[in-house]
Amino acid sequence: MKRLALALGALVLALTSVAPSASALWRPEWVVVQWTNGDCKIWHNDINAPLGGGWRAVAFSNTYGGAWGKLGWLQSRRKCNL
Repeated sequence: MKRLALALGALVLALTSVAPSASALWRPEWVVVQWTNGDCKIWHNDINAPLGGGWRAVAFSNTYGGAWGKLGWLQSRRKCNL
């Protein structure tokens, strides 16, 4: 029983040490955020979300250049204000 508890503890420790680096695989680094007035900005997707409410994510990208292209596409389709 002690060996099982030790093995389970080691497994949990290993998973928690890998989890932060694994989140970078599925979480895009750059997000195009739209506020309620229609204004869109590129936001770095770190631990800090935009302050306040009234915003939503409208596009995601792993590079800043990709986010810039998606912002331009949204503006050309009049989904975001210029």
